[in-house]
Amino acid sequence: FMIALALSLLLTPLAAKFGSRFGAIDMPDDRKIHIAPMPRSGGIAIFLSFLLTIVIAKLWKTDITDLLDLNQESIFFFFGAIIVFGIGLFDDFHRIPASIKLLFQIAAASVAFFGGLRIGALSFFGGLVETSIWSYAVTVFWFVLLINAINLIDGMDGLAAGISFFACIIMVIMDILKSDYLSALLFAIVAGSVLGFLRYNFNPASIFMGDGGSYFLGYAIAGFS
Repeated sequence: FMIALALSLLLTPLAAKFGSRFGAIDMPDDRKIHIAPMPRSGGIAIFLSFLLTIVIAKLWKTDITDLLDLNQESIFFFFGAIIVFGIGLFDDFHRIPASIKLLFQIAAASVAFFGGLRIGALSFFGGLVETSIWSYAVTVFWFVLLINAINLIDGMDGLAAGISFFACIIMVIMDILKSDYLSALLFAIVAGSVLGFLRYNFNPASIFMGDGGSYFLGYAIAGFS
């Protein structure tokens, strides 16, 4: 958590300069509260902080970090993360139609599903209902729902990042209570990456996370949970 936090604190100002330099700018208008052009490239810092911390954690040999394994699930998950972050980041620089973004979101969720990250059953009133042939549809819906939920609440300074941070912290606690230390580790890394960005996203914000950041956070929270 602390490594991800430190990296995010360092990388977010650099991401802001990168966004300003290459055109990832959110211009003010009547529907927005900011009065000056604002870089919307904060997702770069969040994504890179997460990836770099994963690498550092893997090199830092402990019983917990040894759980980080390059198996089929993790490889497909990260490939899907690159897809969804990439299309969101591209939209931050060059606006593209919502239908195209939705197709890439479904593609990223499909990659995660075929890698093994899938919802096989749903809990109703204490019982489990197998999703069977609907597993793909339910899993993709879950990913797309979380991706767009985080994206849609990214309209006020600190809102999407703050909710994502507290969601991750709650999941860390819940995972530790049930001894799911790998999931707790991953959520802690995401939480640190978001908190470092949040330092610059509090009102008045100096940077926005953009679609790249919100898409990645929604995808990560959906996948790790």
